[in-house]
Amino acid sequence: MKSKPVPLFVVALLFVASGAAGLIDQVCFSKYLTEFVGATAQAVSAVLSAFMMGLSLGAHLGGRFSRQTTRPLAAYGVLELLVALGVVFSPLGFALIQPAFVALARIAPGSLVFLTVLRWTSAMLVVIIPTTAMGATLPLLARLVEERPDAGARRRALGILYAANTLGGAMGAVGSAYLVLPALGLRTTTFAAAFVSAIVGVLALFLGRKRATTTLETQAIDVTPQNTQSSSSDEPTERAWVLDVVAFASGALVLACEVLFTHLLVLVVGTSAYAFGLIVFIFLVCLFLGASFAPLFERLFRRQALGLGLGAASLVLVATLPVWDSLPSYFRGMGDRAVTFEARELVRATAAFVALVAPTTLMGLSFPLLLQRIAVRKDAGHFVGRATAINTVGSVLGSLVAGYWLLPRLGSQKSILAVALVFGLVALLVAVTTMVTTKIQRLGQSVAVGFAIAGVIVGLRTPPWNLGELTGGYHVYFDYGRGAENIVYVAEEVQGGVTTVTEKDGIHTLLTNGKFQGNNGDEVHAQRFFAHYPVMFVPRLGRALVVGLGTGTTLGTIAAYPFEHVEVAEISPSIVKAAKTYFGNIGARALDDPRVSLHLADGRNHLLLANNRYDLIGIELTSVWFAGASSLYSREFYQLVKARLADDGILQQWIQLHHIYPRDLATVLRTLRLEFAHVALFYGGGQGILIASNRPLVASREKLDKLEEGLQGFARPGRHLATLNEDVLLLEEGIDAFIAEAAREAGVPVESLVATDDNLVLEYSTPRGNVLSWTSREEMVTRLAQYRDRTKMRAMIGP
Repeated sequence: MKSKPVPLFVVALLFVASGAAGLIDQVCFSKYLTEFVGATAQAVSAVLSAFMMGLSLGAHLGGRFSRQTTRPLAAYGVLELLVALGVVFSPLGFALIQPAFVALARIAPGSLVFLTVLRWTSAMLVVIIPTTAMGATLPLLARLVEERPDAGARRRALGILYAANTLGGAMGAVGSAYLVLPALGLRTTTFAAAFVSAIVGVLALFLGRKRATTTLETQAIDVTPQNTQSSSSDEPTERAWVLDVVAFASGALVLACEVLFTHLLVLVVGTSAYAFGLIVFIFLVCLFLGASFAPLFERLFRRQALGLGLGAASLVLVATLPVWDSLPSYFRGMGDRAVTFEARELVRATAAFVALVAPTTLMGLSFPLLLQRIAVRKDAGHFVGRATAINTVGSVLGSLVAGYWLLPRLGSQKSILAVALVFGLVALLVAVTTMVTTKIQRLGQSVAVGFAIAGVIVGLRTPPWNLGELTGGYHVYFDYGRGAENIVYVAEEVQGGVTTVTEKDGIHTLLTNGKFQGNNGDEVHAQRFFAHYPVMFVPRLGRALVVGLGTGTTLGTIAAYPFEHVEVAEISPSIVKAAKTYFGNIGARALDDPRVSLHLADGRNHLLLANNRYDLIGIELTSVWFAGASSLYSREFYQLVKARLADDGILQQWIQLHHIYPRDLATVLRTLRLEFAHVALFYGGGQGILIASNRPLVASREKLDKLEEGLQGFARPGRHLATLNEDVLLLEEGIDAFIAEAAREAGVPVESLVATDDNLVLEYSTPRGNVLSWTSREEMVTRLAQYRDRTKMRAMIGP
């Protein structure tokens, strides 16, 4: 007796769950890997390509294996259990690989090619099993659609499965950012995702244990050379090589747009971990909408559906370019209306959705429409695997070309135009190679061609964006920005986003993604303190490391002291160029000093791979709430710093005192105190500067006077170095008292106030402080000053 078919909606629900778990897996894998392969664009690309290549391999193997399996749902269950197994052991795998990676990376530290291959290999060794299993799932489940009674039903079924998996990815993106990772931390989230995959696997095995597919010959249309010219509207009408081109182009163009849209949305909605999760969520939701509309689109336009969809995507991509120009004004001055974190996230989500819904939904039609053409073929699972593998390879190449070639050379607006042009060309290819037999079909073919041509015409007539508005930074605090400023330098890259230098009243200001980084005006004096405070206590002027170049003011001040060697780790080449061009006279000229060596790397990875011991490590970075910045405030990072410092070496680190809750500041301070016995919080020029060491922070007046004599005019602190101890706000006892009070106020034990790479507490808590007013800094300083010990502060400077 034949077993009852498993309802399609049940399979779709399982695929939603596995899609959500898969997206969370990708997020967790990336976080684990960036801890040791680095957070540069090259490192992130290596990780992404490893993940995607695993998916591609899985799709290829799944397509081949689908020919042999008679219980595809059970096979899907086995794959999900394999995913769960690979994910649950991934933290151990990453921990085992890290020492080998560090040892090998030190062999050829200057070779980007060697380091890229090493990063890719390190990622592949851990993610290859779960990602290959993930990639094989859709081709195997495609066997289920072969049981459908007619071609239309098969198309709808395959479209539903693809849409379900995309919806699951969207849910995983938003759920991981707003719920799971903040609540559970990295390791537990990884295990939770593995648990979901395991549950899906068990359910699929149970449902598919007795369910065998019927024979392919009786359930699929036999598309062979002798009948490909059939006039049936249900048969595929495109040549096989055209479908391969569409599969590749769809992956390449969609991922290229994701890179470009993310790059632009960072300017508009922000750079926090929430913002990145929100961007991925909106992007995948729009792709889901496209996949959901694909069956209707196919029914309406039949043979012309694929060409029309590609042509419409080309046209709408350029037609919606003006939308980006208008988004910044949406944020301007909304701080009084959107006063809670949740309200501001809703504003960000609305802005992202408005920008993405039309073009991304139409782009989301392309691959599902392709799959629907494949669904009617004999051996659909095999062809789905082939198309998915090609699509995934295209995704990898598209993201790399967009990030490393298009964006730096053309800028974001022209890059989108270039992508739209390629969409149009693919639409033309599909239109002219699709067989047509009626006037209506010829009309549809002409419309597809017209869309492609119209896209080019509209794109060429689109005026350039107002970069002053796009880089206005209104999204940061929802205020009115900086007003009208003349942009004298702009550079776009996947590494540092949009770097701009503005000029107003003779003052140059450096911005990254609209966020202030420094200027050559009133901020110079404050930024010099980043160097003067730690140098007071440095036991010897041997080797120093500066993490983050900015305007180069801190570097120039440190180089003004007689250090033997100074290293600079800066992640963005554009910032280096901007600093040299516009801020040389306030410190960036030190990059030409023979004692100074520049390293284009993120600071944590540079420290991890370094063999040197430093007398001073200075960290000048942007706000803690930037995605990834919190990794420089974790206990593991401070342990790394301590391992690279000389026994009596000094750590200097900027800490924001504005837009931060007491609990978060207390978490930073206690985490630092766990690794360094002696910590001082300075407050100078409106900035918080942490100084830490495992030796007492004391200096002799004689030493400081001698150091001061050797300083050049531009680097002098404006007052005697021996008086800078007056800027100390807190020492150890005061810091501990503040930590205890903040813990009591939050209703948590003091021991819980610690930031680690696993709990990610600062990454997801500090962005919430952006709703505070600018007066929060003065309020915080007043609160901290209650614990000030002036007697011990004065004792820091001896005779």
